[in-house]
Amino acid sequence: MTNLLVRRFIIIITFFLFLTSTKHNYGQELLIFADDISYDKNENLIAKGKAKVINGDKIITSELIIYSKTKEEITLPLEFNFKDENNNYYYGSNGFFKKNLDYGNINDVKILLEDGSRIVGKKAKRIKNIDLITKAVYSPCNSRIKISNFLCPIWQLEGEKMLHDYDTLFLYQKHTKMRVLNLPVFYSPYLVTPSPLRKDRKSGFLTPSVNLFFFDTKISQSTSLPYYFNISEDRELTFTPTINYGGGIDSSQRFNFDYNQIISGGYLSTNLTVDSTFENENSDKWLKEGSIINNLNTNLNEKFNLNITSALQTSKDYIQQVNPNDELSYASSLTSSLEINGYNLNKIDDRLRLNISTYQINQNNEDNKTTPTILPFATYNTGSYELKNKVKYNNNYEFYNIFRDVPTDIHSKSQRKLSSTISLNKETIDYGSKINFRANVYNQLFDTENKKINGNFQSSTYFRSFPIIGLDISTPFRFKSDNNNLIYTPQISFVVSPGISNSEKISNEDSSVNSYTIENNNSLNRFTGTDKLDNSKRLNLSFNINNEYLGASFLQSYEFTDNSNYHYSQGNEKKLSDFLGIISISKDNINSNYDFRYDSNENYLKSQKLNLGYNSYIGNFDFNYLDQKSKVDEIIVSDLETLNYEFKSKKINKFSEISYFGLYDLKNEINTESGVSYSYFDECFGVNIDFKRNSYTEDNLKPQDILTVMFSFKNVGSYKSTNLAVSENDKQDIEWENISLDNDLFN
Repeated sequence: MTNLLVRRFIIIITFFLFLTSTKHNYGQELLIFADDISYDKNENLIAKGKAKVINGDKIITSELIIYSKTKEEITLPLEFNFKDENNNYYYGSNGFFKKNLDYGNINDVKILLEDGSRIVGKKAKRIKNIDLITKAVYSPCNSRIKISNFLCPIWQLEGEKMLHDYDTLFLYQKHTKMRVLNLPVFYSPYLVTPSPLRKDRKSGFLTPSVNLFFFDTKISQSTSLPYYFNISEDRELTFTPTINYGGGIDSSQRFNFDYNQIISGGYLSTNLTVDSTFENENSDKWLKEGSIINNLNTNLNEKFNLNITSALQTSKDYIQQVNPNDELSYASSLTSSLEINGYNLNKIDDRLRLNISTYQINQNNEDNKTTPTILPFATYNTGSYELKNKVKYNNNYEFYNIFRDVPTDIHSKSQRKLSSTISLNKETIDYGSKINFRANVYNQLFDTENKKINGNFQSSTYFRSFPIIGLDISTPFRFKSDNNNLIYTPQISFVVSPGISNSEKISNEDSSVNSYTIENNNSLNRFTGTDKLDNSKRLNLSFNINNEYLGASFLQSYEFTDNSNYHYSQGNEKKLSDFLGIISISKDNINSNYDFRYDSNENYLKSQKLNLGYNSYIGNFDFNYLDQKSKVDEIIVSDLETLNYEFKSKKINKFSEISYFGLYDLKNEINTESGVSYSYFDECFGVNIDFKRNSYTEDNLKPQDILTVMFSFKNVGSYKSTNLAVSENDKQDIEWENISLDNDLFN
């Protein structure tokens, strides 16, 4: 045994010295190992039995390897495997390589890439960092599906020719078919996809999208060819031209530019979409419709931040047509604004805000004449100062200039406001109680043009100084014998302000959206803005209970003012307000929240909401119950009672999820919304099946069913269908929308 090892060692050393003494142009020495090494009459080295060729990090193993010294070629007559410097493995029935292992041919090739993806082909030609595979099949799937006697991946791409470029990290395919469960579902004469090995962004074509539309006997087609530009480390651009043609219709084109850039302390994004008709007959108008959406957020320096947003379109519903899933499609108006935020200008907690905004109507049939332009809106908060006797002082300055082309019944044509809000706060603890004194003093100057008062438009200048004062006393306590560690906190609050009602001379620009809640009632001014001020004199009584798992708050107020703007506008018809309560419990796998509003004068529950969430071993359950009523002269004029429910399962057999949701109208006893979804994502393939039904209480309206299917393919993208659940009369052609995909979704 020892003599055999010594003989093998001598053969290896001799061959190594023979190779290194030969002059050649390759930088790496070639090492050959085998159980037996010999030479034939042509001085070809023949290695048999566990033979191995090593050149740097590249290795070939086989039972038989023949090396030609004159041709500097390696012949592989039997099955072999080859590992390149990037840990990609090649398997073949036979083949040959040049000495440096950068050039070669592999028959019946099977390639296992470093990420686990596979390429199988009839023949592969290796040219340095490029593989050219004939009759190739590519799939990232590890799982196999048995169909009859045939085992195949869940999905695969078949190409007449396939070129894998390790430098650009793209996979180029010619005459490509996609198969799902071995059934052909897609064909493209030319397809470019990112290599599964690609970790960095690269410029190149993305997956194209082709849609066919059938109308009567005419067929039209829409083709999108996106191209991705990796401009630099911090900049990128995706250009997507979409061309419509055929079917006897005029040609049209859509061009989308999506630009993104990371800048110092922020980002810049621009999305430009243009519709063109320059291929139409007798048309010299290249721009038909368009939109541009910009967003810039950056730090100007250590104290100032700049944020610019804009959204413009040539027609009111253009963004809705182009991108119905964008949140801007559902906005009543598009906003363009410039905002500068300043921090720590004079002291660490002061703040400056300067805003310029304008709007464009996005829905309905309105024009822009009544929508406002804000030029500018500026606020400066001085931060908190501590005066004598530990009184905290804060001042907030505000200025705005708001104007519109045409006044409305409630808004003036233009209005300017200059205001100062002085806030004082002193907190002491005495007699086991926390005593908090609060005061806001509003000093405001308004200049208003064309405000409608009693049917006439008037202009005026108006000044008011408006103080609001509050005193809060809270006394927390607990019981020694209480094992639940509950803390009880009763609180009484007095709030006093002038009883002067808000003037009709002022156009309400910032106080229109308000709510009646416990949190809001604890504010001195319960209006959201300061154009309207709370002229209330009231007494608030509240009681809080809390521990680690439980939180509960209850509040009721009594209004001394006869003409309280806020109190009566929120549905409190008597001086004693409605009784408010919130109870929340969070323990183990259960989270619940219940809040209610009880009319103690009419003795009925105006509203109640219950949110219940339960995290079980099979999934998450969520229930939301809502009950709202209103009365006029003891008659209920509105009554709403609904139950919103949702279930989302945990992973089933590692890859599947099921969810179910619905909105049930308890009064009309009908599911106004319901739906079920199924999701499957394994290591390479995903499918979403979503069904939703909208039902209506009107007998003449049929339920609307929406069924969509989305297939997702790792490294390729997703394809989502249009609604598949339509009646015979409402038949529509199936369109498949190409959607970019995050590979992290795959398990």
